[in-house]
Amino acid sequence: MNSLAQIYDREFRVRALREQGWGRGLMAAAALIWLWIAYLLIFPFSAGQGSNSKPVECESRAFHQDSRKYAVSYRADAGERCDAERDWAPILAGLLLSLPLAALGTGLYATGTSATRTVAYATEIARLNATKEI
Repeated sequence: MNSLAQIYDREFRVRALREQGWGRGLMAAAALIWLWIAYLLIFPFSAGQGSNSKPVECESRAFHQDSRKYAVSYRADAGERCDAERDWAPILAGLLLSLPLAALGTGLYATGTSATRTVAYATEIARLNATKEI
């Protein structure tokens, strides 16, 4: 292989590994957002209204259970302070922010992986073609 081909091969491999790295990073960012959303939904919390009032202990949104037979909303059961503390708008905004990150990260990682595998395949084929057949 001549020197220009080696330079191009090396640059192609570096670009593929860089794409893989960016894909991993974007998927990790999306996973961190998902973990934060899970924390907000699963764990109980306390809501305070100010320095003079005592904090109110609130149930988690995900495991809210009403003791009565008919369904009651979280706001009606836990109160307005608990509902306002863990509003749905920031949770949904985080989820919407994470979806493009996850999609782009998956695409970049898949592209980088396929490019790396293609280069490894082409190198192995060239090596096998260069050897003498027995």
